[in-house]
Amino acid sequence: MNYSNFSAKVSFWPNMHFTAIEIVHCGDLYEIYATDISRLAKTKLFVGRTHDKNLAYSYAKQFEEWLPKVNREMKMRDIAPLTGNITSQAFIRKRDLEILPSQIDYQRNSNQW
Repeated sequence: MNYSNFSAKVSFWPNMHFTAIEIVHCGDLYEIYATDISRLAKTKLFVGRTHDKNLAYSYAKQFEEWLPKVNREMKMRDIAPLTGNITSQAFIRKRDLEILPSQIDYQRNSNQW
């Protein structure tokens, strides 16, 4: 799986915040999941499977490297509508990237009045 496919799969669930990659051994297969533990329940998103243990761990390592980048891109898409004419590049500072999704919804609702 390339970065574009991984990003599309994870980004399809914008209300989730996947923070880790997990490997589950099921029979002769190794399944790879992105996990979201930011809510009361643990959510798993199936990413892929393979028969080879070493390949599964290799994929998991690559996905763990990509996951923060995908999360930043999703955060930028959430912040961009709030900026008006300002480009989203102005929000690269770490403090601005740590806004929680619930705070973004609150800011959107408060700006409508």
